[in-house]
Amino acid sequence: MMRKTLAVLILLGLVAFALPMTAAALGLDVEAKAGAGIGLGTTDNPDITGSPRLSAGGGVGLDFYLISLGPVDLGLSAGVEYSHSTFHYTWSNFAFPGEDQTADATYGYLNIPISVVCKLPVTDAIQVILRAGGFIGFFHSGYADLTYTVQVPPNLQDGRETLNSDNTIMMAYGLHFTAGADINLGSGFVLAPALQFDMGLTDITKNTQPLPGTFKDTLWALTVVVGIKYKVL
Repeated sequence: MMRKTLAVLILLGLVAFALPMTAAALGLDVEAKAGAGIGLGTTDNPDITGSPRLSAGGGVGLDFYLISLGPVDLGLSAGVEYSHSTFHYTWSNFAFPGEDQTADATYGYLNIPISVVCKLPVTDAIQVILRAGGFIGFFHSGYADLTYTVQVPPNLQDGRETLNSDNTIMMAYGLHFTAGADINLGSGFVLAPALQFDMGLTDITKNTQPLPGTFKDTLWALTVVVGIKYKVL
């Protein structure tokens, strides 16, 4: 409940910050988007190997263009997005030699990206849109399907483990990048396909027994998104 309240407060703060800027804005775009791609991660545990799985998400965002440098418009972008990612890994010699743990895990996050946005015209109807910044993420829900080469009750047994505050860190942050195009549809509407990369920088896992050692695990997602924008200004 606390993380949802905090997310709402941050969103309200962004709106309160954005409203006074509209008077001086060169442009204001409102976007709804969704897409899918691949998710993976990094770890400093040398015994873990992983492979990519599905990543999907969607959300809404605002682009404020505040200054022009020749043909280029620059501004700020902010939004709220939901990220759903699945990951697969095998941890060799998990609790003792010959004991391997394999996991298929699902993570759901509410992300708030904030970035610098750049718009460069290519033709009268097409513009290149680039964003670079960061995000704050709040863990929403998830689970991990675990299997073991040797089952040792009660802790090392095949089954589903719910991800929650006991085993997962609730807040994360990272880098946020997008590269795409705005294609004018007329009447203020724009089709906005883009490639989005979100790279987590913080540890997501609480190390608890019977986990041997302490390791840092991070997540990233590369997704193709398609948005519909409306040009307010």
